[in-house]
Amino acid sequence: MTQSISLFLSRTGGPPYLGSVGYVNDCIAPILRRNGFSVRAFNPPPTAGTEEALLPLALAAQHARHDGLGKPSIALYDCAGTTIRTPGKDWADKHVVLYHGLVYGPGNWMMNPDVDLHCANSPYLARVLRSLFATPDWQRRRLLNPRGFNAVTSLRLPVPCVEHPHGHAGFGHGSELPDELLALLESGLVFGHALQPGKQDLLATLGILFGLNQLALAHGSAPVVLLISESSLNPHSRSAMDVLLAGSGTTCMDYFIPVPHLNQRALARLIQACRFGLAYNRFPEPFGFYVLESVHHGCPVYTNGAGNNRHLLPPEHGITVMETAAMLASAQGRFDPAAYRSVAEAIHADLSRPSETRERCERGAARIDQTWSPAAFEQDLLAALATLDQPAPPAPDFEELEVALSPLVRSLDLASGVSFNDYASGILGRDETAWLQDLIGQRCADMDSAGMARMEDAHGFFQRGLLTLQGPGEGVMQAGEGA
Repeated sequence: MTQSISLFLSRTGGPPYLGSVGYVNDCIAPILRRNGFSVRAFNPPPTAGTEEALLPLALAAQHARHDGLGKPSIALYDCAGTTIRTPGKDWADKHVVLYHGLVYGPGNWMMNPDVDLHCANSPYLARVLRSLFATPDWQRRRLLNPRGFNAVTSLRLPVPCVEHPHGHAGFGHGSELPDELLALLESGLVFGHALQPGKQDLLATLGILFGLNQLALAHGSAPVVLLISESSLNPHSRSAMDVLLAGSGTTCMDYFIPVPHLNQRALARLIQACRFGLAYNRFPEPFGFYVLESVHHGCPVYTNGAGNNRHLLPPEHGITVMETAAMLASAQGRFDPAAYRSVAEAIHADLSRPSETRERCERGAARIDQTWSPAAFEQDLLAALATLDQPAPPAPDFEELEVALSPLVRSLDLASGVSFNDYASGILGRDETAWLQDLIGQRCADMDSAGMARMEDAHGFFQRGLLTLQGPGEGVMQAGEGA
């Protein structure tokens, strides 16, 4: 019998695609239709500037029409889609959530026992999801979402450059390259890029550019400038960077060139003209389209590894992860731009070895082609949906779970207490590092409920993203396991 599936996916309707999320979501309905599913795509009515924003009558009518077609076999959402309708067995038999990140609707999926399958967009995000579900309730000796813990998988997303190496025409939003920027590309300057709007740690990025230009001056080589999204350079950000540069005889605009939002073909052309990319990000990247596209275009990326960026490709494949203890801001919030001199030195050295850099990116591009193709996404999506016909995985035995470092931990030096973490970095006290050394690897069965509850109240190791619970022998992710 044909299975019916209702889609509650955001940012659909392309081309032109509404970003990478829209591109992935727009791939789903055609895959399902050509594999025999009866697809109903739920598109909520527009609300901007209408009474519908205050009185959702059109949305109610659309839900009524949807339910009048009968109970679907499966409902598939992304996180934003769960804010349109909460997963529940009363109106669909099975429920699947695809996670592009964890921003939207956590109250609708985090503890919902009616979600049968949680599909993350990367193994990193899958581990983060399991860590959320594994939040311990020490008093009742259970997990926050025991059913969800073993119902998490990951899908290999389609990366547009795999089929469209010069940019996908379907990403039509944005401008062409401005003439003045085209002329600048012929000026003899060395160009880098950091074009994801609002994601960069601008002070870290400035520190790298400052160091690169000091090295360029010392070696008599061309100045280095960074192409950056114009929306990232607001007056407040520029003022903060100029304060940091006080006394240097420069301003931040000596190092940055603002770029408008470009369509993807123009973006590809711009990246191909660059010698390096920077992804020293403040926020963890759930997947990493931008970094992968840069490597595929032959432009290596240097990053602090926030989120999945540190897991995407193995070493020597076009992504260099560099993060040192000196980069951590002081307890008073003081920032030392000299901490990023090591990154500048690594980039400067690689600029003098273009053939080696090109070979690393070629290895990375080959792995990207093998891993993140439309065919791989179709295979993974269908395989995930097929598991819905199998018995639900059993909830884990709480007592058999082990304490481990959270997948949010980028690095932790127990001797110094320096912790880089996708939730919040900082320096741990000696008592905290002693606790962590004692706890990691212990079985829940060997830990006292009252003592652990007091410990968590005092130190918040689980809610700060330092510790998690996992099954015996699960281990930690390594670089290159991002697929």
